Amino acid sequence: MKPAVFAAIVLLPANVFGLSIYVAPLLYVDETNQSRRNSVTVQSDLLAALWSAETGTVLQFGRLRDNRINPPQSLTDAVTVSRNEQIDYLLYGHVTRRAHNIQMEIRLFDYANRQVMQSFFSIDDSNNYERMINDMALKILAYIGEVFELEIVPEKPSFIRLSIPVSLGYWTPVERNWVDVMLGTVTGGSGLELIPGDNLFTYRGKTCYLSTGIDIKYRFGIGNPNRYEAYNHTLYITIPLRLNIVLERQHEMFAGLGIVYFLDFFSMADKYDSMQNYIFSNMGLNLNFGYRFAFNEVFSMFFKCDFDFLFSERILATFSPAIGVNIQVYNKEAAR
Repeated sequence: MKPAVFAAIVLLPANVFGLSIYVAPLLYVDETNQSRRNSVTVQSDLLAALWSAETGTVLQFGRLRDNRINPPQSLTDAVTVSRNEQIDYLLYGHVTRRAHNIQMEIRLFDYANRQVMQSFFSIDDSNNYERMINDMALKILAYIGEVFELEIVPEKPSFIRLSIPVSLGYWTPVERNWVDVMLGTVTGGSGLELIPGDNLFTYRGKTCYLSTGIDIKYRFGIGNPNRYEAYNHTLYITIPLRLNIVLERQHEMFAGLGIVYFLDFFSMADKYDSMQNYIFSNMGLNLNFGYRFAFNEVFSMFFKCDFDFLFSERILATFSPAIGVNIQVYNKEAAR
């Protein structure tokens, strides 16, 4: 066993929590002068390949952002950067592009022991830069997973999911002119949510995906008692498109935009007059954002805020916070 490997195993417990490894700017040498890549873009490319792996919360890869930092190349450079940035583990190295090949060397530096734990090499023909980057990321991930005893999935599987959301909440008009005549009360909703693939892309280590479907919502409103007696029943049908970001294994944030069709059943009566009934239908726009917590693969709880803009004779803008549950009814791994 190599001394660096033994030291890492001794110094860290078997189940590491919160291990952070930073990637320094990587020196890019282009002997052909035919590429626009530089040390910053190579650093970003390697990070993107590392972030594409499923590492959970036990392992996080970060970026050194200080533009004043030159790509470290020697052990002395690595010590200086690690000390100044107060980091424990640093990935640094270089990429060299020649006429017929491109090669990469990356070192994993351990600041506590002031030594390089491991050096990684990858080489490919000059037209396969991306393949070389992915190969390097796999080698780094395999080594870190073995030394620190982490469960790392090099490629996240993608699943097709279908679920039924059920929510209950409150609503109110936003504009004062509408508040004077209409008071919001309760709102409830359900529908179907379709996720074509829950691993669409990775951004800064966070898995992102899109979801769509159909939302059906009912809300009840009453007229302001100081003005007149009125009752409003509204049925919404929304086709949303949401961007979902997985913060951790059980925590997600989402934001979306949707087209709304609404049907209003409105009853009102001025003082001493009989009740009059009206039916209105029109289109609108929905903006929403929220948070979701997953208990398991089937059940999750969410909190969301809806902003609806109904395009009637006078645009009615409303705000509606709601809490609900998602029940997954279909789950299948997507073909790669």
